[in-house]
Amino acid sequence: MYKGFKYIDTDCHILEPESIWDDYLDKEFWDEKPYSWTGYRGDPLSFDHVINIGEDIGMPFSREGSATAVPGLEEVYGEYMDKKFSPECYSLVADRGGFDYMVLYPTVGIYITQFPGLKPATAAAYRRAYNDWLSDFVKESKDKRLIGVGSVDMRDPKEAAKEARRCVKDLGFKGVHVNPVPVDGVHIYDPELDALWNELEDLDVALGVHVSAGNMADMMVTNVFPDFQAGSGISAFSIGNMFASVALIAGGILERHPKLRVVHLECGSGWVPFWLDRMDAGVFGGFRDVKMSTNPLSAHEYFKRQCYVSADPDDPGIKWVIDAIGDDNLVTATDFGHPEGRRYPEAIEETISLEGVSMDSKRKIMWDNAAKLHQLS
Repeated sequence: MYKGFKYIDTDCHILEPESIWDDYLDKEFWDEKPYSWTGYRGDPLSFDHVINIGEDIGMPFSREGSATAVPGLEEVYGEYMDKKFSPECYSLVADRGGFDYMVLYPTVGIYITQFPGLKPATAAAYRRAYNDWLSDFVKESKDKRLIGVGSVDMRDPKEAAKEARRCVKDLGFKGVHVNPVPVDGVHIYDPELDALWNELEDLDVALGVHVSAGNMADMMVTNVFPDFQAGSGISAFSIGNMFASVALIAGGILERHPKLRVVHLECGSGWVPFWLDRMDAGVFGGFRDVKMSTNPLSAHEYFKRQCYVSADPDDPGIKWVIDAIGDDNLVTATDFGHPEGRRYPEAIEETISLEGVSMDSKRKIMWDNAAKLHQLS
């Protein structure tokens, strides 16, 4: 708690160690063992990641990315770099930021199964390895403020449902993450994925929708901005979540699964009022009085009933969302671990300082809504 305010960071990131696949991948998949590295290096300091898959099996996929160097990374992250972003670091961050909980999402894990041609069993094995590692990471911390979120691949819906149950029942996680970008012809709105949504309803945990910029299935890289990294990064997160929102709402998933809770992450919040109106109005405002879907409820009603959007602490879109649908569907996050998270110590102050937003709404955004989303107390 900080100055009387409770705060849940709904999206911060761990940095998986280089040894994760040697230590945690099932040995039967070692012929397809990936290599990955993520962290900070260079002068000026920048955030890098490298992923290589399948070099020995005739299916070489690789991803290398480097975020633009930004001021202040050394000052904010230098100590954590020295400690290799260990569990101890996240306890220090919670102390320094005044956070009551930090919800942990992957870095390499966001990308690791987004490679076309990866076999479903292999993708599932990568996810199990990550989830086992994260479970040990949280246990090592002995800090109840660190909240794990499992990750599943959607190629095999039954396996994804099975892994979701293991994540919650055996590993103690409070949510399950998917990367919604289509890969190998699998789309988030496919009816076969009802097996996963049914499981999440039964488990009563949130679905975290977290896109990545620059994965090998990302159309922003492959088609729209192949040589323009900034364009891909800016577009992928927000537009990817907009696509996922259409799939979930207009695709009938939320109608069929009324107890499924969804949080859209690292995408800003300002798109929500516009996008819900577009879903209800169709391609042009002249359709606004024409029912555009077979769903009995409007897009606004589904979103208000089941969805949350994670805003930056200083996001001006917070006010727009409140004006459009109220203050029950907003949470906030720091993105600690990634370059954008360098201002995590100011997160609560930035949220408190939002203009045109009531203090009651700010308290809901920082605590009440996120506590309901993840069933925290």
